[in-house]
Amino acid sequence: MNLSKLAKICGVSVSTVSKVFSESGEISGETKQRVIAAAKEHGCFEKYFKPKYKKKLIAVVCPEVLGIHYSEMLTYMEEIISAAGDTMIVSVGNFSKEKQDELLEYYVNFAHADGIIVIEPTKKIHIKTDTPIVQIGMNNESSQVHCVDVNIRPAMKKAFMKLISLGHKKIGFIGEKNTDVEYSYFEQGFKGTPLLPDEKYVSVNDKRFYDCGYYGMDELIKSGNVPTAVFAAYSHIAVGILKRLNEENLSVPDDISIICMDDIVSQPYSDVELARIKMHLDVLSSEAVNLLYRMIENKYEMTKQVITVTRVFEEGKSVGKAK
Repeated sequence: MNLSKLAKICGVSVSTVSKVFSESGEISGETKQRVIAAAKEHGCFEKYFKPKYKKKLIAVVCPEVLGIHYSEMLTYMEEIISAAGDTMIVSVGNFSKEKQDELLEYYVNFAHADGIIVIEPTKKIHIKTDTPIVQIGMNNESSQVHCVDVNIRPAMKKAFMKLISLGHKKIGFIGEKNTDVEYSYFEQGFKGTPLLPDEKYVSVNDKRFYDCGYYGMDELIKSGNVPTAVFAAYSHIAVGILKRLNEENLSVPDDISIICMDDIVSQPYSDVELARIKMHLDVLSSEAVNLLYRMIENKYEMTKQVITVTRVFEEGKSVGKAK
């Protein structure tokens, strides 16, 4: 059964049948019912009826959902998108450039998403498409990819100046395989100071979350290269560091200072309020979604947009004088 035969059975034109299946508003209700009934009777309704999704489909590609800051951002985005009456779908790229590109191709060419948000993309995004794309976390070279960028440098400079003013010279870093960006920010923090980064106070290990901090600090303790201050790439790592220091009867900040490079609350009942660099996840999320909607409405008119969110340093109670 093809469209021509179905049109002949219904006594209408092929164009009319086509419009019925595309849910055109030009066809009367009576004609629609006659065509649909005939299509079902002859077993071709599902073949030709391809209903359109009534809501905007917003796809979000995220490196993972295990990290709390990723899940928080997804929650903020979903609230905004749902409030607009639309649907958000999420896929995990697993920190893989190949997987990320595969997902982008799927959402552009097959799922026909109305817009895409990429959280902290793995390397550069290179795709030619009219589908609006916003990325969070880096300014992409492509003129087609708009960006909500993050400026952490002023916060890192303030953190380093605070440590140096308190006499710290042995400043370290603990991170893991997915914190290359945080480590680069750490290295940049030494610029303009009298200090240089020293690898013996750095641990980048193959553990994740709490274990990364615990075993990273354990490595530094056993090597005899314990820094007087340490940057934790993210909050779970800071908790692991605190655990290992407690076992060694070292206190924060009397014996060692800790600065966390995010502000996720991973130890709400701790006696130590961590010094931290605020991520402004709510601002990043809302700026990305709002920019994407503006692009969807004006995607043929907007030039490349870059919005910058500047992070700030909050001292907390985990920074003290160097011993």
